[in-house]
Amino acid sequence: MVGNIFKTKIGDGTLNIIGRADKVRLNTINKTSRNIREKYSQYLTPPETALTAVSMFSKTKNPKIDCLDLGAGTGILTVALYERFKNKINKIDAVEIDKVLSSILSKELSSLNIPYELIIGDAFTKTPNKKYDCIILNPPYKKMKADDARQKLLPCNVANLYAAFMLIGLTHLKKYGEMIAIVPRSWTNGQYFNAFRKYIFNNYSLDFMHIYGSRKDIFSDTNVLQETMIVKFSKQRQTHEIFVSYSESKSDNVKLNLYKADELINFNDLTVRVVPKSDKLPFSTIKAVGLCPSTGKIVDFRNKDSLYKDNPHLSDVYPLFYAGNFVENKILHPRNFGKPQWFLAKEPKQKRTLIQPGAYTIIKRFTSKEEKKRVVAYPLVIKNPVALENHLNFIHEGTSRKVVPLRSKRLAEGLALWCNSSLIDEWFRGISGSTQVNASDIKQFPCPTLKELEKMGRFWKWNLTQEEIDKIVEKNNGIK
Repeated sequence: MVGNIFKTKIGDGTLNIIGRADKVRLNTINKTSRNIREKYSQYLTPPETALTAVSMFSKTKNPKIDCLDLGAGTGILTVALYERFKNKINKIDAVEIDKVLSSILSKELSSLNIPYELIIGDAFTKTPNKKYDCIILNPPYKKMKADDARQKLLPCNVANLYAAFMLIGLTHLKKYGEMIAIVPRSWTNGQYFNAFRKYIFNNYSLDFMHIYGSRKDIFSDTNVLQETMIVKFSKQRQTHEIFVSYSESKSDNVKLNLYKADELINFNDLTVRVVPKSDKLPFSTIKAVGLCPSTGKIVDFRNKDSLYKDNPHLSDVYPLFYAGNFVENKILHPRNFGKPQWFLAKEPKQKRTLIQPGAYTIIKRFTSKEEKKRVVAYPLVIKNPVALENHLNFIHEGTSRKVVPLRSKRLAEGLALWCNSSLIDEWFRGISGSTQVNASDIKQFPCPTLKELEKMGRFWKWNLTQEEIDKIVEKNNGIK
């Protein structure tokens, strides 16, 4: 593991040029309406991020290189790329769909005497049919439907426009060419990006990841909250080692580490971690020990006629739990926080959405953007059927088609302790950049045996501190 500080080395001339490009960027942001920014998903790259990104390119022995900026915006990445390689650059092709930005981009690059060609149009159809040594992009972020006609232009279907741009870039790399992308972390795990990851790891090497700690600092100019990373791929077989650097914000010093590729990439499910899995965690998983995570079945806007704020005292009315009923180490029901608390289940279809008496472990699907913990769990023991809203997950011993309560209250309590531990929270942060915890994520949680979980459950009580939870977990999981 490398422990030094990784810094971008730039001279005064570069600072002046990048500073000038940043003034153009800021002026453009101020003059561009929010509607236009949202239409094109424009989140223009700050100068610090641009410099960090281009510093991740390897030194090249080639006398001349061809470069591509995909979705070039006002050109700050193009400028930073030119400053990185200077006279070695043969030409930078800059692709931009927005005609207003294209005009600004052309004027800026021409004034700096940067060798470039401007391509105005959609990256899907207008990206030049050639290969490049270096590709850089800060792509648009927007959901992409499976039936979008543009999916046919890609080597695999993707869930988001940013992943589509990454594929366009990757397919335009020369052998051993490198691509650097400023993107969300969501591609690293989850079923929506399975095909994307499979294609990438069958054809390219993940070489470098830079991780930001702050969710709000990177694109603060446009008030974007996003778990952001800078990632580098190359056109070759997966290398044996991967660099991972980290900074809290775009301006902080950068810490650099070097890991073995198989410490970060799970080559079975092709998920990517940003830190290795702790050796204190068991090898088994929630799914492997026979537990099944599911998501609450009640989507409130689809059941408006069946929801009540106050108990109507009808025979087929059941308690309805939201995430807001699980607060500060307590389960409160009914609770007055603006959400209905009762669900009318008259029809057989509605009754099948209820969970039956027994013990369960609840895990919130969403936490607030800056909340300390990503994984928040509670034991729930019920004597009568209840309804769970869709923003809650619950763990049981059945299947995705049939819910079976956990075998004991102790198991529900031990499982809540385990999921609330720092070990699991750190594990989840290492594999996911999202504040959303889905049932598919929970299946992958490392997990001790059910017997060990029940042993932990003997020590459950409400209002345990994080330190107390971690001590119980360590003592009863054989962790030293």
